[in-house]
Formats: sequence, structure tokens, C-alpha cells
Amino acid sequence: MSKEYYKNLPKKRMGAGALILNEKGEILIVKPNYKDHWTLAGGVVGENESPKEACLREIKEEIGLKFKDVKFLCVDYTRDKGDKGESLQFIFYGGVISKSAVKNIKLDGEEIVEYRFVKIGDALPMLNEKLRIRLPKCLDALKNNTAIYLENGK
Repeated sequence: MSKEYYKNLPKKRMGAGALILNEKGEILIVKPNYKDHWTLAGGVVGENESPKEACLREIKEEIGLKFKDVKFLCVDYTRDKGDKGESLQFIFYGGVISKSAVKNIKLDGEEIVEYRFVKIGDALPMLNEKLRIRLPKCLDALKNNTAIYLENGK
């Protein structure tokens, strides 16, 4: 195939986030300064970067923790609704972090302005609609030791 063929293929936006728990089973959520809702640590997958690499990089950049690995949990395809384009959103499981690791969380102070560990029921109303739908399904997949594929949260 020619370079021109590949150059003209559609491009999809991708994001990767980390589901991280503390020893109480509470979920780590972060507050970006540019959003009106809370989210998981994570962000945009860069060019020639795998979703897993992006997740590990974003954890380090946003909360200052260096994870060696994360486990694939979910991918959610979202259709273009006219404002952001279609996307693939990956969720990885970062595991349970200890009290000492929590003490090592250091926010970047620019993009992420706050973090909290909260119970799932308390977290859901703080998240955007898509993550509010996706997160319980991710927790079910984690409980069942599986990974899931979603389209628009279903």
C-alpha cells in the first residue's frame, strides 16, 4: 500500500486512564484545572505511544507515582457526536496502593489541582457522564478477573 493510502485513513482520538485503589477499596480520582468534573489519573495517548505507555506516563506526570505495570481492564469506543470526534478510551487497573505510596502522591500543581480517594458511590456523581457509566462496568470486570469491550458505555 502507498503512503498516501495510510495518510488518508481516519484517525481516532485515544485516552488512557488508571483505576487505582487504596487499602480501604476507595478509588483515586483527580481534579483537572480545565474540567468541571473529577476523573481518573490519565490522559491523551500520544502519537506512536501505546495506550499502556500513555497510562503509565500520565500517572507519573499527574500524581508523581511511578508504576511498573498496569493491567488492561476496558476499552470503550465512543461515537462522534459532533464536538470531539470518535474515540477509544482505555482503562487500566493500577492495583491497590499502600498508605506509604499515598503519602508519595505529588500533584503536578498545574494540570491536576486536587486528588481524593472516595467510595464508588461517592465518586460517581463527581465524574462526567461517560466515566460514570464506564466505571461500574470496569469494577465488575476487575471483580470477575476479566477485561471488557464497550461501545458508548454499553
